[in-house]
Amino acid sequence: MSRGVLVLLVSLPAVGRPQVQPPAPIDWSAEDSARIAFLTAQGRADTSLPVIVWAPRDSLDPEWLGHFTDSLAAGVAGLKSLIGGPHDWQRLGSQPIRFYLSPGRFVSHADGRGGVFISLHRVRQRDAPFLHEAAHELLEPPPPFVPFDYPDSLEAERAAASFPYWLNEGLPDYLAQTSAAATGFPEGDVFTIGGLAKADSTCASRLAASNHRTDILDRVGATGRLEALFTTDRPQVAPVFYACSQSFTKYVVRRVGLPTLVALFPAIPRGTWRRALDSAAGQPLEQLRLAWLTSLERLPGSGD
Repeated sequence: MSRGVLVLLVSLPAVGRPQVQPPAPIDWSAEDSARIAFLTAQGRADTSLPVIVWAPRDSLDPEWLGHFTDSLAAGVAGLKSLIGGPHDWQRLGSQPIRFYLSPGRFVSHADGRGGVFISLHRVRQRDAPFLHEAAHELLEPPPPFVPFDYPDSLEAERAAASFPYWLNEGLPDYLAQTSAAATGFPEGDVFTIGGLAKADSTCASRLAASNHRTDILDRVGATGRLEALFTTDRPQVAPVFYACSQSFTKYVVRRVGLPTLVALFPAIPRGTWRRALDSAAGQPLEQLRLAWLTSLERLPGSGD
């Protein structure tokens, strides 16, 4: 077949086949400024340091919200106790964490400036990740930290290629679940993982059933971002990625201790976190990852 014919055939639309739309990027923080403006004008704030909770007036029972804010404050205090410090590298410093409970459906997220944005829908469904997002704020060193902090696109790409997304999501999950268990705070289980006790079995069974198994395992215990997490394909990969990131983080905590993992965060932008982890574990990260995978393969439902 000549090249000219090949180009012609490729350019023709498929006949009788549904057009598959490529995954589209999602930006869950694009409306944050509007959310803050709305809540400032139309909402009320409940304060119980170290947290401030903003919610639209009449959206939630005031008495319930007051008790909830006190419970959340205890949960965040539990996070701080687990993380230790205060550390001089923590971006948040002594600021309270501001929680914005906003109308609409969007991915819950922290903004790196002391703000946490939670969908009211998730609050009502009781599966909002309050402590997970708060842990992000407490673990962030000064910018630039996450790849989004870099204004230059090439620098952002280089940062993304070396960034341990599994650790940046897995440790907040670990901390949130641990603090919730200790303080009684009702932390949401967004991806129905089942908590730390079930993270391993959930990861194993979901990996076995996932069409994205290889892509996910290429990122858990390694570096680089799983692109599908940031597109409309997120629902297909996030439940597996978060379960396995939580599982691997739990495995590493058992090997090196929680303070070691916390101390890795300011080392991430310096590019020294892997060397520090290898030294603490007494073996390369790749060997830790293989040992973790072997432990998963022994679990029922792993498919191996």
